[in-house]
Amino acid sequence: MKKSKQATIVDVASEAGVSIATVSNVINRRKVPMSPETIRKVEEAVVRLGYRRNVMATNLSRRRSNELGLILPHFGGYYGRFAEKLEQRFHGYGYHLSVFSAAGMDPEVETRHIEHLLQRRVDGLVSHGLAISMHSTQQLVGEGTPLVIFNGWGWPNEITKLAVNLDFAKASSQAVQYFLSHGCRAVFYAGRRKGMGANEQRIEGFLAGLGDRAETVVHALLDAGELGVAGILDEALRVSGELRPIGIYTFNDALALELIAECHARGIRVPEEIQFIGMDNEHFAKASIPSITSFEMPVELQTRLVAAFLMRQMGEEIDEESAKELDAYLAQRNGHDLLIDMEMVVRNSTQNEINR
Repeated sequence: MKKSKQATIVDVASEAGVSIATVSNVINRRKVPMSPETIRKVEEAVVRLGYRRNVMATNLSRRRSNELGLILPHFGGYYGRFAEKLEQRFHGYGYHLSVFSAAGMDPEVETRHIEHLLQRRVDGLVSHGLAISMHSTQQLVGEGTPLVIFNGWGWPNEITKLAVNLDFAKASSQAVQYFLSHGCRAVFYAGRRKGMGANEQRIEGFLAGLGDRAETVVHALLDAGELGVAGILDEALRVSGELRPIGIYTFNDALALELIAECHARGIRVPEEIQFIGMDNEHFAKASIPSITSFEMPVELQTRLVAAFLMRQMGEEIDEESAKELDAYLAQRNGHDLLIDMEMVVRNSTQNEINR
């Protein structure tokens, strides 16, 4: 039995009654003026003929794979939301996004990711600052792959042109100032050392928030990896003595929730005796008892800026609105770090009977 011939782009153009260039524009989702009727005719012709684009041939002729890579520390919480939104952004530009987990910075896993990305010849890469080593990233950049880092600090200019970072330092400073303005007489930062750069930014902001009052306000930096949840609470109570209320700012909402549960178990009242402010504004932060004051992670804005800058690096056109937004933030950047403000969402872990 003779094998049927695979449909080509020429066949699709003939079936739809349009030019080959129009078919290419529809398939690659290029942002060029096309009527909905034209798009519909091409898409229906593709389905009828069973046309599949020859990606390898396209790569050889255009030196483009239309594939991008994203490397995350893991897929939970904020990172999952970030991946989903970024995928939608790049889909709008006609690109496929392959997402990888760093698996706890496992060198073997990292090597496999690098090899895969090099083999696939991805057109661009986005990576969290803690998801891949600078040495490994330099391999990709050395191959000419444009890179955008998010939530990474201290990356040299020869590796990345831009780091799109949430302003954890500023938010942390605001958390401390909130505690002090609401009567807290001792304040603590409960961190996670494994958070590296993100943890360091929180510490920097925590100390900045104390400012001139650092010598008069009881405070300390506590690490969950070293002390554990119960140990953090023990140390905060020991250092505070009889001072109440205590304010504890945590690395994330998950740690705040664990500490609140420990308070419940010991009969310590929240927020009367201890107030908590978390980070990430996870869904459970609103549903916990008491609900947790936290900082919203502006994923929509962060992914818009990441996608727009990577597209611009790759020479792709971006829409006027995205270009204006990106340029406005680039004009305010510090070196090659672009900082995004976060908004505090006040809930019952810092004050009773508030409007939710």
